[in-house]
Amino acid sequence: MNTPEPSKKAIHQAVRSAYGEVARKAGVTRHAACCDAHVIPPSDYSAKELASVPKGAYLGEGSGTPVRYAGLRPGEAVVDLGAGAGMDSFLAANRVGPTGCVYGFDLTPEMVARAQRNAAHGNYTNVSFERADIEQLPLAAGMADAAISNCVINLAPNKAKVFAEIFRVLRPGGRLSLSDIVLRGQQEAIRVFREQAGPDTWCACISGALRDEDYLAAIRAAGFANVRVVAERPAQLQPGAGVAAVAVTITARKLA
Repeated sequence: MNTPEPSKKAIHQAVRSAYGEVARKAGVTRHAACCDAHVIPPSDYSAKELASVPKGAYLGEGSGTPVRYAGLRPGEAVVDLGAGAGMDSFLAANRVGPTGCVYGFDLTPEMVARAQRNAAHGNYTNVSFERADIEQLPLAAGMADAAISNCVINLAPNKAKVFAEIFRVLRPGGRLSLSDIVLRGQQEAIRVFREQAGPDTWCACISGALRDEDYLAAIRAAGFANVRVVAERPAQLQPGAGVAAVAVTITARKLA
């Protein structure tokens, strides 16, 4: 019998519960919701990057370093989808400077509160954090120069809506740089894996992930051009049974 995919309500509830716990306990216990269920995985960030943001902004989450590939410039406006405690938002803010701005959005109230505290402690006046569903961003069309995201879109129930929203808020010529988990393997093996996976594995960034070809196709379908995988490595958590999880960083552009 086929196991139906969890509803959007169930997914959001599971995500808020898992990442709310991370926001409360990170720095106290070695727990990470994404990529490794028990210990904080090795950081993709350099020591310099980690030292350049407020203490407590890095919680061991993420699957890459999208800011490195975003080509950010002083004065630009950046949107961070799934900002967590603010790690990538702060890295972006450092690059766009005081004349730029970063809008960080996250589904989990505890994460938003933690990011806001980090911004206050770090005296970041060019960053804001707000709770939002990334399928419906509270931003005007064409207001951003760049969008970034780190291992979050795989958690969204409707990824096509997320990519459409990113495309909408970017101005012509705007760039997308994201890191995420994708699956590789035969379609049948992936189908069997999904049937056997429980709803809890969605929060582990695995059962909600797309096949790599489907992920890239979804970005193109939203209207993006120059869609490229610019970095990859094996994910921390592997589903097995003929299916591989890969952490990829992808860049794309909204043509002028």
